[in-house]
Amino acid sequence: MPFLRFHAVEKSRLDLVGERLISEIVRTLGCPRETVVLEVVNSSFVTGENQSSAYPFVKVEYFKRSLEQQNMVAKIIFECLKEIGYPESDAYFSFLEKDCYYENGEVIK
Repeated sequence: MPFLRFHAVEKSRLDLVGERLISEIVRTLGCPRETVVLEVVNSSFVTGENQSSAYPFVKVEYFKRSLEQQNMVAKIIFECLKEIGYPESDAYFSFLEKDCYYENGEVIK
C-alpha cells in the first residue's frame, strides 16, 4: 500500500490528476496498483478569531521504504497538487508495521 489521505483538497480537482498520481507512485514504489488508496477527507479547520483558508495537507501511511523513494513520492504529490491549483502543500509520512496489519483477520506476511 500506501494510503494517501488528502485534507483541504477538492475531490473534483484531485480527480484530474488521480490516475497519473497513482501510476507514478506504483512506478516509484513497485507496489501493486490496487494497493494505492487515495482518500479525500472532508476536514473542518478551526483557527480561532482569525479566519484563514485551509492548507493542503497529505498524510501518507505505508510500509517503510527507502528515503530516496519517500522523497520521490513527496515530490510526485507536490507536483500533482501544484498542477491542480495548490501551489503549496505539506505531506507527512507515517509507517505501518506488518505485524500490526491484518487482512481478513490474519496478520500479513
